[in-house]
Amino acid sequence: MKQERLIHIDILRILACFSVIMLHSAAQYWYGLPVTDKNWLVINSYDAVVRFGVPLFVMISGALFLDANREIDVKRLYTYNILRIVVIYFVWSAVYGLFDCRNYEWSALQPNDILLEIYNGRYHLWYLPMTVGLYMLIPVFKKWLDHASIKDVQYFLALFVIFKIVKYTIMVLKPMESLQFVWGAFELGDILDYPGYFILGYYIVHYGIAQNRHKWVYMAGVLGACANVVLGNYKALKTGVPNGDVYNSFSLFTFLMVTAIFLFGFEKVSKWNISSGIRKVIKEISMATFGIYLIHLLWMEILQSWGIDSMMVSPIVGVPLCAVICFALSYCCAAVLRRIPVIGKYIC
Repeated sequence: MKQERLIHIDILRILACFSVIMLHSAAQYWYGLPVTDKNWLVINSYDAVVRFGVPLFVMISGALFLDANREIDVKRLYTYNILRIVVIYFVWSAVYGLFDCRNYEWSALQPNDILLEIYNGRYHLWYLPMTVGLYMLIPVFKKWLDHASIKDVQYFLALFVIFKIVKYTIMVLKPMESLQFVWGAFELGDILDYPGYFILGYYIVHYGIAQNRHKWVYMAGVLGACANVVLGNYKALKTGVPNGDVYNSFSLFTFLMVTAIFLFGFEKVSKWNISSGIRKVIKEISMATFGIYLIHLLWMEILQSWGIDSMMVSPIVGVPLCAVICFALSYCCAAVLRRIPVIGKYIC
């Protein structure tokens, strides 16, 4: 990875982190309001637009770990990268589990209750086991990519787009039994899930996309965001229940959106004239994004118990305002925790 591009990775990482917090801010009343309520349509629209966060994180990781100039030490991969994530997963499962124990009468709290809460953790922690799985595949991907031609990589990405992105989108928009039977005969398993985005991040950085196609990629990204909003609201209004399948990470529309954002970050932001002082701030926030991701739901739930949430004012303002507050508070905590000697790196 070229040194001058590192700042753009930091910017993309911050954007991905904030989009996840925006998603969770929008989701606070997603199940609590009727889909015909105008406020629900607002929060669902926010939800649909910011769904690019996790795929963007994965593409960034692919660009970094699969870089041709980066040597992968399998022993270090397991004893540092993977071990660190595993420890962090259990630490934060325990934190959220113990936090949830506040819902019990302490006098009636049993050890099994505590263990169950710790086991359940919190839903956003799913990202950590998924990341471990990707890391375990890095030596395989690196070996392949070091000898693969551009056509080999394009072939893999074509399989990803056809048998994951297009297949998923068709099944959501047209859930017909006959289609399910046909697509079921072409099931390629989890290898085309997030590994597809992982390889896509590498491909865009390593091979790039022809300059004359950039405007079409950006246009497709904008149309994808619009389609997520329109179809997401339409499907919910039609069925009468909340439904986020249309803008799932593997929908065609989210795929177009995250590809455009990633390309913009690597091909356009590189032309920005960013001062050294701003670069230091961006780098500092970027270094804390993992911790921010881990902590933000804790702050979101605490703030909500104090009456500070996405509905404290009109959700048009409330959703991003709540996200900004949670991001800022989470950053302050993460900045401190990651600097704790020795154990800081195993916390966030």
